[in-house]
Amino acid sequence: MNKKVSILIISIVLAIIIFIISINAQKKLVNYIPTVKCMVVINDIPQYSQITEDDIKYVDMPVEIVASSRVVQSYDEIKDLYLKDGLYKGQIVLGNQLDTSENLMIFDSEEGKEKIAIKVRESENGASYIVKKGSMVNVYATINDEYANHGILEGKEKVSIGENDRGYSVFKVLSESKVLGTFNENGEEVESSSEKNIDTILLNVSSGDAYLINLVRDIASFNVTEL
Repeated sequence: MNKKVSILIISIVLAIIIFIISINAQKKLVNYIPTVKCMVVINDIPQYSQITEDDIKYVDMPVEIVASSRVVQSYDEIKDLYLKDGLYKGQIVLGNQLDTSENLMIFDSEEGKEKIAIKVRESENGASYIVKKGSMVNVYATINDEYANHGILEGKEKVSIGENDRGYSVFKVLSESKVLGTFNENGEEVESSSEKNIDTILLNVSSGDAYLINLVRDIASFNVTEL
């Protein structure tokens, strides 16, 4: 009799334990919130910069918060991309916030130099050019003698390319400058000027040369020759 009572008591205790475990499990299921791993920046990162692994941490976010966004879950997804806009500390990294350097037209400038865009005219008077990204070029400015005689290009080499236009002089204003990019009239990057479709070139120049180009760009027209 005592044995039966003991077995009954043990069975009741086990049933209570199972019931409690079941209740707790159900509570967890009721309170369960599905999450997804997200990348969050821990520093402010400026526009057109790359995100480094030191700039990020991973957090689990409720799926309902980020369900409509393409969250970045792995650094490998973005390691070669650049930010379209700056990010602030604590922001979640989304896939549509980054793009390639080509699409964003990001061009690396050498240390201590500046990037400057020059609109070039179709080659004239024997000054032909075929340039592309990475080319080294000389840049010539054709300027009215009225301005030239006032010494605006003092110290720059005056050259003769074919027959100079009457009343105008040609000066070599940049020597051995590196081309960072070439663009058509719509601002689209092009590979080379072999089809004569280049409207603007982006150059890597010193701050002094950048100042000179900006000084004369409204009164001069530019040609380039590739070295």
